[in-house]
Amino acid sequence: MTLPGQTAGVSVFFDPITADLGISRTSASIAYAVGTLAGILPAPVIGRWIDRRGPRLTATIIAGGLALACVFMATVQSATTLLIGFGLLRGAAIGGLSLVSQQVVNLWFVRRRGIAAAAASLGLAAGSLTFPKLIDTLIALCGWRGAYLALAGLVALTILPVAAALFRDRPEKFGLSTDAGLPPATEEPREEPSFTRGQALRTGVFWLLCAAGFLTNAIGTAFLLNHFSIMRTAGIAHNDALLLLSLLAGFQAVATLGTGFLVDRHEPRQLVPLAMFLLALASALPAFGSGIAVSVLYTLSLGGAYGSQQAISAAGYAQYFGRDHLGAIRGSSFVFGIAGAAFGPLPFAASIDWTGSYAAVLIGCSALCILCGAGAFAVKRPSSSVESAMNCKARVTP
Repeated sequence: MTLPGQTAGVSVFFDPITADLGISRTSASIAYAVGTLAGILPAPVIGRWIDRRGPRLTATIIAGGLALACVFMATVQSATTLLIGFGLLRGAAIGGLSLVSQQVVNLWFVRRRGIAAAAASLGLAAGSLTFPKLIDTLIALCGWRGAYLALAGLVALTILPVAAALFRDRPEKFGLSTDAGLPPATEEPREEPSFTRGQALRTGVFWLLCAAGFLTNAIGTAFLLNHFSIMRTAGIAHNDALLLLSLLAGFQAVATLGTGFLVDRHEPRQLVPLAMFLLALASALPAFGSGIAVSVLYTLSLGGAYGSQQAISAAGYAQYFGRDHLGAIRGSSFVFGIAGAAFGPLPFAASIDWTGSYAAVLIGCSALCILCGAGAFAVKRPSSSVESAMNCKARVTP
């Protein structure tokens, strides 16, 4: 139910909104970028609030806020109110509901965290599969303003009661164990790390995950927000472009589950090059080709990049830094990750407005992805805060 504020959902509204308000794609992209950045800035505060008050209260308030943000979007009349609407929508959906939903899964799973986080993330893929067509139908029936009102009602009737009734804090508070009571491992279990936010920010792996998230959000958001424009450039009709969005979501689901399975068996940092290679391929294909075959391969590559990065990010921070301060750590990482979603569309909009082509910016994006993937080989697993404290004490003991 974050899809009303996700780029896959907003992209279907983009052309009707710009046409109705009489603003350019560049102006709308700037409003989207500034609104996204403004909406994500409270994420560290929300993360600390989750750590202190638990996911249940937080998720219930945020779900109500998302419904109200959809209502506000139905009332926008100018580029300024559009910016405010995007800020409310993106902040409630991405900086709030997405953050607290991932937090719940990470609190309840440790040994099976990778596959559990990936399975929960299938909701995003399922939303990406169904919402674009649903929104397109709603816009055709009752206009884009009526479509936003319908989405507000849908949010209020689904995730709001689910959050209030089902979200819970970590299982130990209820006398339960993690991993749904999975029997203890036969081998000696690895001690769960416990990093504070300050300690996490001093590790290389935190910044690697942030860099991968930044690029995936920047490039992926630009692609999705300009999906129909890019497909027109490639010679793809509107209805076929909608089908390609569904194909993207389906392959994203497959990649999310597959990568989640791998995260339980390999370090997340070792899987970053896979996500970055797929994103580099998705960036290069529209720059050098067109037609249905290239567009399908581009769609599969982008879905694979999104899905694999989604699983890495959903479980990676908890695996490296533990659950004790996870809300604060994830809140900080969301600022960097969603900053990519804020700034990513701007070079694409400027490129098409000024040169009539996306080629130059696509080649630059592909190079950045390759650089980030290569950087993963230089980053080491951080030692736990407990180990760091013991090593520090050993060095100062005579």
